[in-house]
Amino acid sequence: MMKPNIIVYLSDDHGREYLGCYGNTHIKTPHLDRIAEHGMRFTQAFTPTPTCAPSRSTLYTGLYPTRHGAMGNHTECHATLDTLPKLLRKQGYRVAIAGKTHVKPASLFDFEYVGGFLPKQEEHRRKYRAEGLDTDPVEKFLSTHQQENPNQPLCLILGDSNPHVTWEPNKIYDPNTLPLPPYIADTPIARKALANYYQDITTMDTRIGEIDRILETHGYSDNTLFIYTTDHGSEWPHCKWTLYDTGIHLPFIARWQGVVPKGSVSDAIISHIDFLPTLIDIAGGEPSEDLDGKSYKEVLCGQHATFRDKIYGTHTRDGNMNVFPQRCVRNNQYKYILNLMPENTWTTHFTQVEGIPESHAEVWNSWVEKAKHDPNTAKLVYLTQHHPVEELYDITADPYEFDNIAYDPTLQPILEQMRADIQKWMQTQGDKGEIEYDE
Repeated sequence: MMKPNIIVYLSDDHGREYLGCYGNTHIKTPHLDRIAEHGMRFTQAFTPTPTCAPSRSTLYTGLYPTRHGAMGNHTECHATLDTLPKLLRKQGYRVAIAGKTHVKPASLFDFEYVGGFLPKQEEHRRKYRAEGLDTDPVEKFLSTHQQENPNQPLCLILGDSNPHVTWEPNKIYDPNTLPLPPYIADTPIARKALANYYQDITTMDTRIGEIDRILETHGYSDNTLFIYTTDHGSEWPHCKWTLYDTGIHLPFIARWQGVVPKGSVSDAIISHIDFLPTLIDIAGGEPSEDLDGKSYKEVLCGQHATFRDKIYGTHTRDGNMNVFPQRCVRNNQYKYILNLMPENTWTTHFTQVEGIPESHAEVWNSWVEKAKHDPNTAKLVYLTQHHPVEELYDITADPYEFDNIAYDPTLQPILEQMRADIQKWMQTQGDKGEIEYDE
């Protein structure tokens, strides 16, 4: 039997809680929901790092950021690594990418590039991102490949820029009816921004429907593993750039007709470090033992129900923005976070960047203003900006991680165990916790 095709749809900044199949009854994501109905939905998928380039570098190397080298956003991996394009080509695959790449150096990630982004639409007021994945060149590529290389398996990454800011202006949602998670203060402009975020996700879901149609039209329905996931969580305070679950706990959906159990849900803990070794395994190769990740192919095939018992996480910085380096370890009940620079007042693109309509500093400033007379908002603003050396959360009781129990004397054994765990992990990674600033 021919090796399976591998199609990966990789979105940008898609929080796990913003999907119908993950329990959000307000958002419209019919195409992703249908794919989940025909495949496997993972409830415990994570990225080890909540920033774009480090996360994508992890996907394509199977290594934690300390080892692949791209710890900060917009930084480069070590030039001597083996990466997804090279390793899957060894297995006979044609390896291509469309849309967003955001990994460096280009010589290391030498994908065949097959298409980019849609033309900018002025009414969308895009800033800091491209318009969105153009599916037309993808269709041409898939059609041509099927005609000219019918016996060569394909690995194609589809890198969309949705739902990264700037979000598309809302067209279909009523901001006043959307549920607000506890990390979003209830102000009119915040509700408008959230509706824009919902809109951007729904627009992306429409494109996923287009890709699904293209796959079926050109003969890729059978013997094709389709994966949907994202690089990290949404660009709201307490999410992206942080090691809270809203930053690292991801949507992950896999469909492979006749192989992945239809309509299944897996609670197995997986990490983006496991992505590359899993693809190598599926392609018929042997993943290197030097990788940080390992293959969860047997989980995908419904043969195993468990995988990891914990995950590790790391955040460094995004240039000279978002400089609040952290390390974490998380199991099924507790998360421990070590803050390497607790003296820093947390600021992010969201709190600092002005000039984005209904987003970022305009929204944040509305929270700061409301905090002057609303104690709950004042607490949210404070907890967003100030973090002690150590944080411990019971994520079963406190899933949004606002109640730090690191100083509860009854939990000292757990704190000490997880503290020792993260220190040992940092040592094995060669992670000295040192932060270098750009000039």
